[in-house]
Amino acid sequence: MNTAIRDRIAELTAAAEALCDTSTVLALAVEVVAAACPHGTAFGFTRRGDDAHGPAAAWADGSALTLRARRADRPVPWIVNIDRVPLWQRDRWVEPMHAGVHGLDYFSASHPIRRLLGARMQPDYGRIMVCRGGRMVAWLGVYVDARRGFHPTEQAALAEVSAQLARPLRMAAVLGDDTPSIELAPRQRDIVSRVALGWTNKRIARDLEISPATVKTILERLFRTSGAGNRTALVEWWRRGG
Repeated sequence: MNTAIRDRIAELTAAAEALCDTSTVLALAVEVVAAACPHGTAFGFTRRGDDAHGPAAAWADGSALTLRARRADRPVPWIVNIDRVPLWQRDRWVEPMHAGVHGLDYFSASHPIRRLLGARMQPDYGRIMVCRGGRMVAWLGVYVDARRGFHPTEQAALAEVSAQLARPLRMAAVLGDDTPSIELAPRQRDIVSRVALGWTNKRIARDLEISPATVKTILERLFRTSGAGNRTALVEWWRRGG
């Protein structure tokens, strides 16, 4: 093997190793959006297959900080269905308040981001939801003081960098997720993911526009396949990868 080939293999290996290091990719992405909006607070995290938070990073005191991954004790409520993100919100810069995704009262006094920012000001924000097959696998955003908002030049820069960051973030998040996967049919996945949110069969049926009997039949098959004795055990089986 000649030197040129060995050099190319070394470059390829280094690139693959860097991409698999999700924490590094995320920290760099946070650094990029912070540079595009210097007066904001940048924050990002990845999402694992079992709904735990993977690596997270924030931009503070002039540097990107890698934060410890943590799993919420209970599902975090989202305005957007993060398992089926609307097409117009995938992999692109969106400012949810101005886009009508939610109202100006979204950041209540008890909202976690108010404590994270350590500020009394009313925040505004923009974000990119990095998706794979419609499912959010990474989130990256910038919070600013609502009184100032985003300058048009910042909006343009953030929209441009978001489009370029989607691919590396998606690949790093997927490659860095070691959660075992279960090959469920789409309808099975739709139902068990809603069971994980504590929904009743009637609510699941209404949301998916199918009959409660269909939900019951699919759940019975999943119980037989998993050996789970109740809904909690079924969800744990699903999250563990079977």
